[in-house]
Amino acid sequence: MGVYERDYLQEDYQPRPFGTGTRMMVTNLVILNAAIFLFLKFLDDQPGNATSGLTAWLTLTPDDLWKPWLWWKLLTCGFVHSKEHIGHILWNMFGLFMLGRDVELRYGRAEFLRFYLTAIVVGSLVWCLRLSLIGTSDTVLLGASGGVVAVVMLFVYNFPHRTILLFFVLPVPAWLLGVIIIAVDVFGFHGFGRGDQNIAFDVHLVGVAFASAYYWFGWNLGHWTPGGLWSGFRWPSMRRRPKLRVHDPEEKIQRQDEQADRILEKVSRQGIDSLTAKERRILEDYSRRMRERRR
Repeated sequence: MGVYERDYLQEDYQPRPFGTGTRMMVTNLVILNAAIFLFLKFLDDQPGNATSGLTAWLTLTPDDLWKPWLWWKLLTCGFVHSKEHIGHILWNMFGLFMLGRDVELRYGRAEFLRFYLTAIVVGSLVWCLRLSLIGTSDTVLLGASGGVVAVVMLFVYNFPHRTILLFFVLPVPAWLLGVIIIAVDVFGFHGFGRGDQNIAFDVHLVGVAFASAYYWFGWNLGHWTPGGLWSGFRWPSMRRRPKLRVHDPEEKIQRQDEQADRILEKVSRQGIDSLTAKERRILEDYSRRMRERRR
């Protein structure tokens, strides 16, 4: 039985009840963002604006790109939100929590975290490059929007026909939400209408582009980490090589499919968090192969 034939991995798949077993990475991220927001709002020594006190130590400016010792701000700026406008963090965390859970269940806790953090860093990097090229340095980047938009778009790609409530009242397919996000950010970036000039529309568009490339090229960021890079390395062996054996590709694929079936049964019984790193790699490779067949 293939991965797309199982009811818990189809478009109408619903996540397991929240709070069962290991806490989801999405929940950890929401808690962390909320804690940082409250800390900065009430304990920052200069809570007036984004360019003072502890907030300035975590947020990003275009000039920071040319100071390698400050490159950590490419990530930390994604965990800081406006202290004056609570809607900034509320909308970001609402979108991350509501749609990010399905994405995490599809890709796993570790890969979801890698995807989210990478999206923040890539968005911050492109933002710095663009403003540096046009000579703008008196602005600050903060907020999780780049990572959240990337997660929302990955949800759209994986569940395009899932029904969501737009503005909490209008039922629309998820793909329409993706179209609206892209349209709003493209028009906002080009300055059409009277949009909020404090919104980093370019960072949102980078999130869209990153999610699109991640999905359509079938990336797995775990393979690019130091552990993933070294996992395929083998030291030269002094042992005598065995005699050449002829392998049947069809037989190998059949064994891989049987392995994937057993792993999917385990997911059905115990949840995706019960899988080992090896089982996740096997399931990811199987899912990628099935997507290629469907194309």
